[in-house]
Amino acid sequence: MIPFLWRIAILLLVTLAYAVFDVFNRRNVPDVFVYAILVIALLVTFTYSVRTMEISLAVAAIIMAAGYVLYRKGIMGAGDFLEFATISLLLPIQPSPILSGLPQFNFPFIFSVFIATGYAAVIGMVSYYLFRACRMGYVRGSKIERRKLYEGIGIFVAYLLLLAFLTYLTGVRIVTIALVLIIGVASALTIMFDKPINRQMVSYIYPSKLTPEDMLATNFMSKSDMGFFEKKSKHFGRLVTKELIRDVKDVKRKIPVYTSGVPLALFAFIAVVVSLLFGNLLLYVII
Repeated sequence: MIPFLWRIAILLLVTLAYAVFDVFNRRNVPDVFVYAILVIALLVTFTYSVRTMEISLAVAAIIMAAGYVLYRKGIMGAGDFLEFATISLLLPIQPSPILSGLPQFNFPFIFSVFIATGYAAVIGMVSYYLFRACRMGYVRGSKIERRKLYEGIGIFVAYLLLLAFLTYLTGVRIVTIALVLIIGVASALTIMFDKPINRQMVSYIYPSKLTPEDMLATNFMSKSDMGFFEKKSKHFGRLVTKELIRDVKDVKRKIPVYTSGVPLALFAFIAVVVSLLFGNLLLYVII
């Protein structure tokens, strides 16, 4: 069996490499790297006990099946869900956190990573994209849609009610208050300013410049543009495929594409570090 510290080192190096590619290579992780690391992770899994190996393979299979569905719908990149599967294979069970004595109940490690990734992504989107939108003047002078304002307030109120309920059950705890309020504020701002935030991620390019696995920002397209491209190709959707490119490559009408999307691999790396140090963040809220 591979020593535990070696597995941790491999996990950190792999997720760090994913993050570097995601940030500095235009959100593109080379396929060769993705599949080579996945194979290595699979080989590592076969060094576990039979029970751990069964859990590892089962969880990774579920991640890949669900991830593929999200990928085909243009919600998640192929590299993203394969990275999560790789993380699960490398470290199937949440170990005892380095900086906390909170019991982890042998939950899958990837569960902790999912929670922390979502937390980091929401905070990261507000911290970076909303700040950048303010600097570029996309927020100043613009009005928040009434519906978005109500949704944002509703989300924040929901988090306040959750906090009140948790306080009633477990008493006043600074960690719980901080975790709930931070994610509540970040979630509310993300909803209220979703257009300025998303605008930072989108570029308008001609269809001839599209590449397979690009993600179209269909929420930035008018109904007439949507109808036009749907007529041009039966393959039209959020996910750009070779068939779609073939059908629309000669169109001289620009189309919005997520060229600076959320660097999910960076948040996944942060989540791995946080999960190793503190364990599952959800447990700090519910226990």
